[in-house]
Amino acid sequence: MKRLELTFVVMGFNCSIIQVLLAREFMTIFSGNELVLGVLFVNWLLCIALGSWGLGKLADRQMVSFVWLVFILIGISVILPAQIVFLRSIVSRIVAERGEMAGLISTFYSTFIVLLPFCSLYGFQFSLGCKLYARGGVAEYSSIQIGRVYVLEALGSVIGGLVFTYILASNLRALEISIGLSLLNLFLAMILLLNKNVVSSSNEFLKAVIAFMVMVGGFAFFSGWIGNLDASSYHWQWRGLGLIHSENSVYGNIAVTQSGDQVNLWVNGLPIFTSPNPDVIFVEEVVHFPMLQHPMPERVLLIGGGLGGVLEELLKHPVSKVTYIELDPALIKLTKIFSPESAEVLKDPRVEAINLDGRLFVKKANAVFDVVIINLPPPSTLQLNRFYTIEFFKEIRSVLDEDGILSFGLSSSLAHMSKEMAARNRCVYETLIEVFPCCLIVPGDFNLFLASSSCGDEGATWDVEVLTGRLRNRGLATSVFTDDYIRYKLSPERMAIGLAYLHGEGMDVNMDMRPIAVFHDLALWNVMLHPGSGALFSLLSEVKLWWLAPPLMLLFTAMLMIQRRWRSSRLSVYVAVLTTGIAGMTSSIVILYAFQALCGYLYIELGVLTASFMFGAALGGWFMAYMISEQERDIKTLCKTEIMVIAYSILMPIAIMGLSESGEKTNIISIARCLFPLMNGIAGFIVGMEFPLASQISMRVGGRVGSVAGALYATDLMGACIGSLIASIWLLPIHGVIGVCLVAAILNVASLIALYLSSIP
Repeated sequence: MKRLELTFVVMGFNCSIIQVLLAREFMTIFSGNELVLGVLFVNWLLCIALGSWGLGKLADRQMVSFVWLVFILIGISVILPAQIVFLRSIVSRIVAERGEMAGLISTFYSTFIVLLPFCSLYGFQFSLGCKLYARGGVAEYSSIQIGRVYVLEALGSVIGGLVFTYILASNLRALEISIGLSLLNLFLAMILLLNKNVVSSSNEFLKAVIAFMVMVGGFAFFSGWIGNLDASSYHWQWRGLGLIHSENSVYGNIAVTQSGDQVNLWVNGLPIFTSPNPDVIFVEEVVHFPMLQHPMPERVLLIGGGLGGVLEELLKHPVSKVTYIELDPALIKLTKIFSPESAEVLKDPRVEAINLDGRLFVKKANAVFDVVIINLPPPSTLQLNRFYTIEFFKEIRSVLDEDGILSFGLSSSLAHMSKEMAARNRCVYETLIEVFPCCLIVPGDFNLFLASSSCGDEGATWDVEVLTGRLRNRGLATSVFTDDYIRYKLSPERMAIGLAYLHGEGMDVNMDMRPIAVFHDLALWNVMLHPGSGALFSLLSEVKLWWLAPPLMLLFTAMLMIQRRWRSSRLSVYVAVLTTGIAGMTSSIVILYAFQALCGYLYIELGVLTASFMFGAALGGWFMAYMISEQERDIKTLCKTEIMVIAYSILMPIAIMGLSESGEKTNIISIARCLFPLMNGIAGFIVGMEFPLASQISMRVGGRVGSVAGALYATDLMGACIGSLIASIWLLPIHGVIGVCLVAAILNVASLIALYLSSIP
């Protein structure tokens, strides 16, 4: 029994590390878009559910033995490193080109293909383990045995998440980690085979196979060969672009590519800058339009994108100080190594480079600036969206001088403005004018937004003569940005064509906790890649939450009729597990996204946040399995857990919104790093309590261990799958944190009513 219990712990250990490892890999491939985590979780849970429910039916056969677990462990040992290589060498090439966002369709099928082998075996392993564990327990069909498996697996997940975050992530490469896990599984398989109770004609052959695999894996790990393979797999991922360096920092993956003399830096698959020959037109527009808007720009704040020519252009103006904010110090370090000429500008005494999150700097800044330039990609991710919300614009206005200028840009088009691109740009524009009375836009393939507290001589201006006069007076040496170029960019005909999309019905403003701009950007990329998906995104944007009421009422009525006919509470129990799975996953996704929105980075914290949920699940499962007697009224107890789910779904957004709206002096990151794992742990505790209790009820009304464990586990996972899908793609971007939690609460109110009615004799 001890060896089997160790197997369950290793199951959870594998699961948590591989989940976080693949999440990081997918975020790199899909350009840092956190919404891919929702799709990843959907397929992760779907594939495990298929293994738990589909393959789990095999667990109730009389012939099953510990040898089955050995075969599963050997299979997992082969799959773990193979999926990393497959992901980088093949999937990264078929889902998107470098620097481009991938569509939902390619995201879905690619994650499904990568996850299916491991996750289906993992789900089968759970059902099989429950059967074997119950066979060796005191009561052959005791639900407590299923609860113990759930607890041990969750405990392993906690250990795995913490070990990955604090030990593995900073010391080993992805393939080295996967090979290490493979060796762990092989050792466990050998331990199972050495059990005297394991009798099989193929034992000696399996021992020989495992010993050979351990020797090969150990040699690959300790000889450094696997490290070379890891490096080669990155080259396969970036083939055709000349990868010369790749490394993971606390904030993401940084890649350096080279073509001839040209060096390019990428962060999470997004291009950051090019050297020594940057896009001159882009750089000069980004700098000189906002700088010429101010009569005497002495104090400048630049958030992101300073290297690659922008800082050099800024210093051509009569500035006394340029404060350059760059979150990741590794980016500057690698620039000094691979493009030292681009880093020379950092030695200028007028430049102060600070490695800090831009939002946090602005929130705590005591200085006042004449010009603030945000040189970041569009709001394609939650991390980037934080710099296009009404909350951030208010923070920027508080650090701008009375006639200060804010500037940022978004991709656009003069030839054809799709409705998705227009929606994204208008959304940001409507958000901007909520804070700044004066907002001017320089149209083109790249719309430059210029905002100020006033228009005219004391603020932002369209006056070409004023701008060209300042250009001449400052004696700026520019390549493209001339008097004629300014007149061309601001010609009335060009302005009328380029800004026509701004006229229309009002748009919802973009918020930290309701990132609607991310949804519009997601729709834009998907329509570009899959034109037929436009109707789907249009429908999702128009669906109101109250539209869910009629279908929910019909399903609820049908469920009650079926339950009354069966004279059994099993259906209501399964519905409760389903809705709690939805609530558990939606709360986890909300916490992940809220952490990203408030703190600006999620890459290194994925392991901690995942581990906190699993720790809560282990604690909740242990409490219910060992502290609740079988003589108690199970349905009533299950009703109480549903009430806890509802209460949590209501209180969680209050805590998150309160932290989001906290004062300037609040150390948001420190509080978030404590509060969010605690909240995720509470969610896990509630979810964990339900599983052993639901198992107990299901076993009492009739059922076999393998089937009950597999079906309940699959139901829980399907609920989490549904929650992940609707929360990440629809509810969170459009309806925000409150909308997500409201839907979770309503669903669990329905399951609570069903449970209560089933308890009435």
